[in-house]
Amino acid sequence: MYYKLSNTAKREHIEQQFNVAFKYPNLYKPEIVLNGLSETSIPIITMQEPEEVTLAIWGLLPEYFEEDWEVFQDVSNTLNISERDLGSDSWCHSAFEHRRCVILVTGFFTTYLRNGIIFPYHIGFPDNRSFLLAGVYNKLSDGFLTSSFLTGPTNDYIRKFQNLAHTMPVIIPERHREFWLDSTVPAETIKNMIHNLPSSPLQANPIDKDFFKNNITYDSMLNPMDYKDIPLDDSGL
Repeated sequence: MYYKLSNTAKREHIEQQFNVAFKYPNLYKPEIVLNGLSETSIPIITMQEPEEVTLAIWGLLPEYFEEDWEVFQDVSNTLNISERDLGSDSWCHSAFEHRRCVILVTGFFTTYLRNGIIFPYHIGFPDNRSFLLAGVYNKLSDGFLTSSFLTGPTNDYIRKFQNLAHTMPVIIPERHREFWLDSTVPAETIKNMIHNLPSSPLQANPIDKDFFKNNITYDSMLNPMDYKDIPLDDSGL
């Protein structure tokens, strides 16, 4: 379960990088750590508005769900959804067919258990630029959007920095964004695409264990830490 993301990009940088405009520019703000266990918003680009960035509540809810976000998340946590669970009998299959999106982030987090101690890692691109996670979304009766990102099997690189889970977020390369958001592409073709995406140039950095304290966030939280009993490069653990 991935329940934290990082999104430190400035609005202007996102608009320039992806050639998009924010629908509600005054509502967006960069966040060092987004904690999905508290109701929070994430920036997304949708199939219906592929040239705009809008905000969605993180944690997919069924369409026209009438109760509070916390009620549903207590029963079925949907901060992320495995691509294996998107079969035609799934309640979120319609979202996968008709309401795909990309979620803009600058990083996600993994954990590695070593010698009885859990170490957190921040995973992002080497230049700290934004990248895209494969997502789905629904629109509620009040007009709010809710969204989740998809997970798939870990690749060889992530396995070096994560040994308590076997999935990772599905990353959509920028050159595949248009295809992912194309409403005319069948769902089965999209599922095949997920399994054949090229690897992204990720970089893992060990970060301060204060990361595990939900109410603590500070500017240097994502700075690499020099833990003496684990390597700082990507040579494996």
